[in-house]
Amino acid sequence: MSVLRCSQKLLKRLRQPTTLPEPAPQDNPLGEWCGDIDFIDRQPFVVLMNAATGLMLIVPGRAEFLHRLHECAGQQLAALLRDCGIGGALADAELDAWRQPATYARNTNRSLVSSMNQRKFEAWTQFAYNRLPAYDVAMRMLETPFSRKELGKDFHYALDRIRARLLPSAKILSFETARTRH
Repeated sequence: MSVLRCSQKLLKRLRQPTTLPEPAPQDNPLGEWCGDIDFIDRQPFVVLMNAATGLMLIVPGRAEFLHRLHECAGQQLAALLRDCGIGGALADAELDAWRQPATYARNTNRSLVSSMNQRKFEAWTQFAYNRLPAYDVAMRMLETPFSRKELGKDFHYALDRIRARLLPSAKILSFETARTRH
C-alpha cells in the first residue's frame, strides 16, 4: 500500500474528509507520492509525483477512474518501468503496493507542492503544444531535468533516480569464499 499525499482539490474529488489522520510509514521502495487534479481541455487529469524520484504519473481524473485510481496508476507505472527496462524484486514490490488502494493524507509539504506545480506546468505544456497522450507525457517527464531543495542544488532526472532506487548494485563476492572451496 502506498501513501498518497493529496491536494485539497483531489481530496474533495476523492470524497475524502479534509482532516485525515497521519498515515503510518509504508515500506514500498519508492516511498510516498503526492497528487493533484487539474483540467486540460476540460478533461480532468490526476497527476501523481513520487517524492523521492520525481517520477510523474498522469492518469484520467473522471469519476469512474478515481474509484480505481490505484489500478490506473499501477498500470501506468508498470508500463513505464517495462519500457525503461527496469525490473526485479524492488520494482515488483512497488507495483504490488499499487495493487491495493492508497492511504490518503493531506499534502502539507510546501516544497513538494511547489516542485509538483512546476512539473505539472511542464506536463501541461507537453499536452498543449505537442498533443501527446498522458502516457507519452509521463514518459517525457522521465527525461526532463528537475530540481528540489531536499535533493540538492543540482538538476536531477527522474529516470536516474528510479534506477538508483529500484536497481541495486551487483553483489560482489569475495575471493576468500572461492579459495576455501578448493
